[in-house]
Amino acid sequence: MKDQTWIVVWLFNLLNEITENKLQKILNEAALEGYLTQSAADNGISHSLGFLLFKPETKTFLTSETLAVDLGTGGGLPGIVLSALTECKWFLLDRKKRRSEFLQWAVKELELTRKVTVIEEDAANFAHSNYRHKASFVTARSFAVPGVTAECAAPLLISGGYLVVSEPPHSVDRWPVSGLDKLGLKKDAHWEHNSASFQSLILNDVIEGKFPRKFSSIEKSPLF
Repeated sequence: MKDQTWIVVWLFNLLNEITENKLQKILNEAALEGYLTQSAADNGISHSLGFLLFKPETKTFLTSETLAVDLGTGGGLPGIVLSALTECKWFLLDRKKRRSEFLQWAVKELELTRKVTVIEEDAANFAHSNYRHKASFVTARSFAVPGVTAECAAPLLISGGYLVVSEPPHSVDRWPVSGLDKLGLKKDAHWEHNSASFQSLILNDVIEGKFPRKFSSIEKSPLF
């Protein structure tokens, strides 16, 4: 990818305004609750910044009119951090009640209730809601294997929308064209930020029909 140092500088300036200490307190609390490892909490803010390096015009792409969705937010990464750093509206999805309650507390602590909604829901079910093909940006960290993540995310995206996934260390190509084609997705870019890897995919074609299947079916027989 092209050098995007200016984006990181802009984000850190914004982070100072919304108080890094408050975010770190929330991530530390998530670690105490068992939703994150302490290492993930310690590196969570920096790691989350990496999700925003998917295109040079991030600042103008993620406007107050944009809808973003974080799949399986859990302890707050990256959704809580990104919702504090961007102007867009966010849906933070998690199917577990306790984690959803934790996220609701975090949103109130950060005074983000105006633009952030926590949804206690299975991601596959949510993709069949009124918000199908309404999101410009979908993120996922440790959500599921690629085939499951892609099938849950693609139906949420508008045409031209982006899915950004954090990749495991030393991962090989995990996104086969044959599988992505079934969902209308196309690989966009791969980059590293602070020793973490990220992959972006773009929705080229809106595929109507059965996707996503029930989550249990997706896990049992992923597209790839």
